[in-house]
Amino acid sequence: MRLTVLGSGAACAGDGGNSSGYLVEDAGVCVLLDCGHGVASTLVSLRPASEIEHIVISHMHADHFIDLLALRFAVTKDITGLAKPQGVLHLPPGGGDALGAILDAVCFPPDFLSSVWNVCEYQSGRSIPLAPGLSARMAGGVHYIPGWGIRLDGSASLTYTGDTAPSDDLCELARGCDLLIAEATLAEPECGPVKGHLTGAQAAELATAAGVARLMLTHFWYDADRDAAADDARRSFHGPIEIARDGLVIYV
Repeated sequence: MRLTVLGSGAACAGDGGNSSGYLVEDAGVCVLLDCGHGVASTLVSLRPASEIEHIVISHMHADHFIDLLALRFAVTKDITGLAKPQGVLHLPPGGGDALGAILDAVCFPPDFLSSVWNVCEYQSGRSIPLAPGLSARMAGGVHYIPGWGIRLDGSASLTYTGDTAPSDDLCELARGCDLLIAEATLAEPECGPVKGHLTGAQAAELATAAGVARLMLTHFWYDADRDAAADDARRSFHGPIEIARDGLVIYV
């Protein structure tokens, strides 16, 4: 399983970087996890957009899906789309309505996305076959809007938290996986009644509780101290820790 970090930033990434996006290659297919700001142009510099068989969106915040509009034009510039859609766009529950409202607001036709991809909405807990030997499963996290973590099981196992505060359901989703890609947006824990993100230390606590083999910290603001987040994580997780940076490639 090959992972390429296309975007490791939060809603405003720094140093010319991108928001959330991860390319996973396994079992002969390419899977894109999230498609935030800047991800489409980086992806098409690596491979044709038509080679992406599955796109899975964790939740409907712009920094996790907005470059679907750009990526669609990379599949075809024709506004009418393809004669037959190719690949699958997996949206969270309610994602179709959210995208429909955006397409209307930007004056694109309602079938702008469905004319190039088969569009469906997934359900939490249900396993989705992506290819022979590769499947996806989702579980709900804790965020300001409904959000889901995504687990891929193939030649290896990988879990991506999406955006979340500490979550027992995501801990179970990640149980025993080879790599946990965990957001580490915050320098300090949220203390108010509404929570939606993790610190590096909280990401490490999640990794330890889930018994994962390896941890990657991601989803950093433009002014984040990524090394400090990793130092905090090492106090709670004693396995290998990666700091996500755009362009990083690792094998799981």
